[in-house]
Amino acid sequence: MAQAAPSLLSDLIIRAGRYRGHLVLALISLAICVTVMIGWKLGLETVVRLSPTLSPMQFNTALALALVGLGTIAGSLRYRMAAGLLAGLGAGIAGISLLENVTGFDPGLDELFHAHQFVEPGAAPGRMSPNSALAILLMGLAISLPQIRASHRPLPGAAIAGFVCSAAAIGAIAASVIGYLIGAAEVFGFVPETRMGVLTTIAASCLGIPICESMLVALLRRRRLPMVGLLGGFGLALMIVLASSNDAIRDDARNARRAQLELELGYVARQLSGTITDRILAVERMARRWGRVGGLSEDEWRADALRYAADHPMIQAVSWVGTDGILAWVEPVAGNEQAVGLDLFSFQDRRTVYERARDSGRTVATPVVDFVQGGSGFIAMSPVYLRSGEFDGVMNAVFNLSEVVSAMPVSPVLSEVDLILADTTAEMVMWDQVQVMDGAFFVGIGQDAAGVLQPQQVIADLVLVLGLISGGLALLASGAFLLSLSQNRQIAQANRELEQANSELDSFVYLASHDLKSPMRGIRQLADWLEQDMAENLSNDARRYLGLIHSRIGRLQDLLDALLEFSRIGRNAMVLTRVEVLEEARRIVALQDLPETWTLDISGDELSVETDKNLLFVIVANLVRNAVKHHDREVGHLQVSVTREIDDWTLTVTDDGPGIPRQKHARVFEMFQTLKSKDVVEGSGMGLAIVSKAVARLDGDVHVESDPATGRGSRFIVQFPLVVGEADASQS
Repeated sequence: MAQAAPSLLSDLIIRAGRYRGHLVLALISLAICVTVMIGWKLGLETVVRLSPTLSPMQFNTALALALVGLGTIAGSLRYRMAAGLLAGLGAGIAGISLLENVTGFDPGLDELFHAHQFVEPGAAPGRMSPNSALAILLMGLAISLPQIRASHRPLPGAAIAGFVCSAAAIGAIAASVIGYLIGAAEVFGFVPETRMGVLTTIAASCLGIPICESMLVALLRRRRLPMVGLLGGFGLALMIVLASSNDAIRDDARNARRAQLELELGYVARQLSGTITDRILAVERMARRWGRVGGLSEDEWRADALRYAADHPMIQAVSWVGTDGILAWVEPVAGNEQAVGLDLFSFQDRRTVYERARDSGRTVATPVVDFVQGGSGFIAMSPVYLRSGEFDGVMNAVFNLSEVVSAMPVSPVLSEVDLILADTTAEMVMWDQVQVMDGAFFVGIGQDAAGVLQPQQVIADLVLVLGLISGGLALLASGAFLLSLSQNRQIAQANRELEQANSELDSFVYLASHDLKSPMRGIRQLADWLEQDMAENLSNDARRYLGLIHSRIGRLQDLLDALLEFSRIGRNAMVLTRVEVLEEARRIVALQDLPETWTLDISGDELSVETDKNLLFVIVANLVRNAVKHHDREVGHLQVSVTREIDDWTLTVTDDGPGIPRQKHARVFEMFQTLKSKDVVEGSGMGLAIVSKAVARLDGDVHVESDPATGRGSRFIVQFPLVVGEADASQS
């Protein structure tokens, strides 16, 4: 029993095969997820989020990712049903969480398995981030889809769909990694409150990379590559990364614009607060001067108030309200006629401020009110006390909001919108507080001018366009590479099939030519015996028939010899030796027994090369025999020349025979091809085919130059490399 566990472990490792690395990464991911779930149960915050500044890995995230990890492990061990079920469960949890984020529908899944102790500000407790849910859903589908069977066969396109899902999951995980690197919350969570945690990113990376790699390898092993699926997966992953990066840049620009506007609104608010306070202090000085002198004459007061209002355009009017609450004097009078004689006590908000100023002895400002003379604003009331301590009414500074707003210092950005000054922020999208004495107002940007918060996204659009262009070019390059790979694979397969067919053909030709020789010798011997035994009784026709038998047997014997020679060229290994080409050519030609009426010319460069002497003999001998056999005259001329080039050397055999028509130049190097009937010219039709095969074995090339329409003769040109690259060639 003690050896059972090691035996089981070794069996599992053997069963995993080449997926051992995938198994290790999946186990790392599973360990992270199990550790986080234990951390939630034990209330260990450092385990679930590593740092207080980082987002925690939610319990549901760890559970779903652990299920997908178990499915990956089961798939690596080839337990298909378990892999599909486990990965499908994980994908289901992630899919429901993603539905919650998109629609807001809450089925109660977030805290079904655990009540979360640590919650991000503004986030739903236990809510899986959209990015995490998307990545886990895609990885679960990538594992489970290929496991579905219909009639014991995978679903059509399941492997391609699995790869597309895994590639898209890698894109979502990559977006999270990019988000953490550049510090953009929009990238790794779509919203800052639900971003993918660091532990989730690590665990998902350990799981997503092997899943995608295994899917890709499975597709690349196919004879015909699924181009659409491969490029679709790459393209989807690229689009997720580009879209996330684009959102990050846009969000960064929006945050920068918001920060700029907040800074400028703060400056405006401080300037306004200082300016308004300065104006109110001036009114207080008027009130104190009134008290010191025991009151001013109406003419003196009006001149002083009019001068003050003219020097401070932010103030619409300066007025004095007596102890009875009646507004007695106002300057300037023009535009404020309706305010003269107004009973402030008939307005509760004004009366309250009046009484506060009287009782506290300090300047107090009203909230924003509507003026009887038109417009709106606020009134700063400064109490007037005589030397005797007697209360003598209040001195008012009337601030019209339109005048205040028009006098505000603004930046070029804020000048694009109409700022609002109010005591509430109900109609504002951004604001700052303006402190006025004991009260406060708000200056801000109205909801109708919210567009100023959206800066021009030139950089984001440029990055997106450049990303799409470069990504498109990368996809085109990938497509070209995959197409080339597919074509090379098909060519390699065709070459293997062709090599096998050629090998089988060579074997057949060798065996056939070898085994048919004995029956042919028997037939020839029987014909000889018949001719000897019946010599005195044979008729002329019988003798002619026996002659034809001998002729046909001889022709067939030549054919078998040629076939045997043809097959030996591919069966025997080459032996490279140093050969003096010109001298060797003279020796080979001398062995061919040329007719006495023929003339011979062998010339050219003195050249020493590494080549196979037997193949060189076959080439030269067959070219010479071909020239003699097909010559149509008693007298002929044969020229053999050797020429050296930079990287190769050339052997040329030229005759003055009838020539070869241009349309038959390619056919003459095929097997069993003759230009004339075999009854006219005895031959097997194999000579030039043997030459072509021997030349190819030496990495050379052979072609013919001849045209009977322009002149007699044929020139066979054979080009060889100076270095033979045959793999089975041996040095001697």
